[in-house]
Amino acid sequence: MGVPAAQGNVSREASAVPVEGLSAERVAVKAVSVSTERAKDLNIERAAFTSKPAPAPVVIAVANEVTPRSTTSSTRSSNADAFAPVTRSNRGTTDSTASAPKVKSDSVNTANLSGIAATAAKYVGVPYVWGGSTPSGWDCSGFVKYVYAQHGINIARGTSAIRGSGQFVRTSSPKPGDLVFQNGGGHVGIYLGGGKMIGAQNPTVDTILHDVTRNPLYGYYTLKG
Repeated sequence: MGVPAAQGNVSREASAVPVEGLSAERVAVKAVSVSTERAKDLNIERAAFTSKPAPAPVVIAVANEVTPRSTTSSTRSSNADAFAPVTRSNRGTTDSTASAPKVKSDSVNTANLSGIAATAAKYVGVPYVWGGSTPSGWDCSGFVKYVYAQHGINIARGTSAIRGSGQFVRTSSPKPGDLVFQNGGGHVGIYLGGGKMIGAQNPTVDTILHDVTRNPLYGYYTLKG
């Protein structure tokens, strides 16, 4: 801002100009030419500025937004948990499945048995071991092969191989010692008579004596002539 030359005392009353945040020290003043004689009477006043303080900031509190849980997700989790495998802790709890007693064999009067049937009945409780063929552990075909071998009869290994070997023929009048095929021909045991048989079932029950109706019956096979 420039101040023009004036006669005599040079005085300019600055208007009050509200300038917010303006520093008066940064206002430029143009050079004024004053004669030497009048310089002593020259008086320059600084322009006065007034400013209003900036208003205090208003703090607006915004509540944290809470996203509601999806009921669909919760439902899916619940449904998924219903089919998920359950992991049981060993600490202070007992797994009812693991501690369940093994299935007991049916009672049969083995005193009336003879030959292959009597030999087979002696092995109730032998562990089921897939691929095994001795009293320390066997599967279904390993069991019947072992029993027949005790009577000098060498039969094939495996249910399909036994039926396809030609050593046995199908019969509708089974006698003790004949073979009983079940589960579509995939399981085999030895018939004891009276609707009972013995076989190596699975690792849960091992070798047990039971009704021939325990598993779906496929057919009876007897040794050829």
